[in-house]
Amino acid sequence: MSASPADALRRTTDRARGLVARGLSRSAAAVDLLEMAGAHTLADRLDRRRAGGEVVALRLPADVHDVRSHRVKALRRAGTDQCVEAFHQGGWWGYERPLPDVFLATLRGAPGVVLDVGANTGVYSLIASTVRGASVHAFEAFPPVAALLRENLALNRTSARVTVVDRAVSDSEGSIELFVPPDSGLVETSSSIDAGFKEGSTPITVPTVTLDAYWTSLGRPPVTLVKIDVEGAEHRVLAGAHELVGRARPVLFLEVLPGAHFEDLEVFLGRHGLVDVRLSQWEAVVGDAVIHHGLAWNHAFVPAERLEEFLAPLPRLGLKVTRLDG
Repeated sequence: MSASPADALRRTTDRARGLVARGLSRSAAAVDLLEMAGAHTLADRLDRRRAGGEVVALRLPADVHDVRSHRVKALRRAGTDQCVEAFHQGGWWGYERPLPDVFLATLRGAPGVVLDVGANTGVYSLIASTVRGASVHAFEAFPPVAALLRENLALNRTSARVTVVDRAVSDSEGSIELFVPPDSGLVETSSSIDAGFKEGSTPITVPTVTLDAYWTSLGRPPVTLVKIDVEGAEHRVLAGAHELVGRARPVLFLEVLPGAHFEDLEVFLGRHGLVDVRLSQWEAVVGDAVIHHGLAWNHAFVPAERLEEFLAPLPRLGLKVTRLDG
């Protein structure tokens, strides 16, 4: 007679406890077994012991079909990873609210390929990897940060859904100068192919790819989301993505900073029938001109035919929807 799920779970938990009892609490094997058994609290304790308190386990909001909520793990690096540290200090709402909520709700509504452009140490790639049916391509061109991204992925059982692409995304193929700011003691988040983005930056040469070319190399699969965070060069990423956006019709999440190329962004919206949704902690403003707002620098460019689907979950996420689109 085959064992019941409860018996299998009990055996897995007992095995993990045995590993701990034998002094193997610093081994990843015990943590993996506890994760499989759903013993998350004990797994987190072991992770913190193994890493000297460095591992942050972030609990995501449960989906309606989830038996238990998902978690992702990343390293604080003594607080120098500002993204992870924000989650550590403030929980799920500690970083860039409401973008993580909206990003996750959009992907859960239509699982598919996610292109994370400017992935940094992988917070959004990890969040996306928890969605069954999603596959993630994380673009990070600065080699030291790409290495940290891979270290974070190694902490997570869903990391097999993430492919790291060590290239910058731009409007042409080949190579380009990536301008890296002076070392601040923090994990670098401001590298840019825009030479003037941050004063005193040093150029390094990195390979480039366009989203159109990369998407074609994948066989042109359905793409649900594209997240773009490239420090002022968002317009150049979009310039290399006309075919992808025109055919696959993904939702695009991007920062709009004070020096953004607003005219280029507006032209892109008009060419592809996209609607701008500006996101603040409390409100989603639909159909305004593309502007920088100090409390709402994250935007979604949404295909008009997907707009109602996109807006539907926002009130449940605590966002007032203000429509200026007629």
